[in-house]
Amino acid sequence: MRSVMICLLALTPCLASAWSAARAVDMRFVPETAVAPLAMHIHMVHLREVDLREGKAVAEFSFHNAGEQPLTITNVKPSCGCVTIRMHENREFKPDEHGKFYVEVDTAGEQSGLQEYTVDVAYRTRESAAEEHKHVTFRVDVPEKKVTVKPRALIFYQLSPEKTTQTVTITDFRSLGNLELLDVRCGLEQLSIENRRVEQDAHGNPQVKFDVAITGVAPAGRQTDVIVVTTSDPEFPEIKVPLLVNGPMEK
Repeated sequence: MRSVMICLLALTPCLASAWSAARAVDMRFVPETAVAPLAMHIHMVHLREVDLREGKAVAEFSFHNAGEQPLTITNVKPSCGCVTIRMHENREFKPDEHGKFYVEVDTAGEQSGLQEYTVDVAYRTRESAAEEHKHVTFRVDVPEKKVTVKPRALIFYQLSPEKTTQTVTITDFRSLGNLELLDVRCGLEQLSIENRRVEQDAHGNPQVKFDVAITGVAPAGRQTDVIVVTTSDPEFPEIKVPLLVNGPMEK
């Protein structure tokens, strides 16, 4: 019995060494996951500050073909109808060729707070029997909506006597907003305010619109001024729109 114990004690280090070696071999030969042909350079874009005056939140997603065969983007599908996808007409990519697409959200129709949208990118290679998919995420922090003015500034190129007209749109996003336009004024003699009206945007938000018209050839060079809009709202009693008028080149 004593001799048996001595033999076991002598063999224990050898058995432990053999087990460790076998475990190391198993770990060493675990097969690596195959690299997907469509390599997205980024999988999520988070816009934390969105300028509501622009009316759009846009994210860019770039990628390249990491495979050895040509790759075709068959579909780019957003999670909801409020998201628009813009992509170049070319949807076939050679190995190592790069591409991009844009995800655009109309913030005017979205609630304030964190909004998340997903996009499913379907693609196929010559060797694949079925479509494969990648998903990307677009997060937007939509701030509390108040009052926006579009455009933020007016630029005229008044080089002929014909009347030129641009429209200013003031949109009230507040749930209880009732902004009423009282007066619109500007110091330029050639400028006139026309066709004041009250409308609603596609999401039911009230809008005040008016046309800014300039008639006749403007003086040579550049003139700057400000259109001042007076309203009945105590939070926004005055709204100012910068104005730039370009006349003929000075001789």
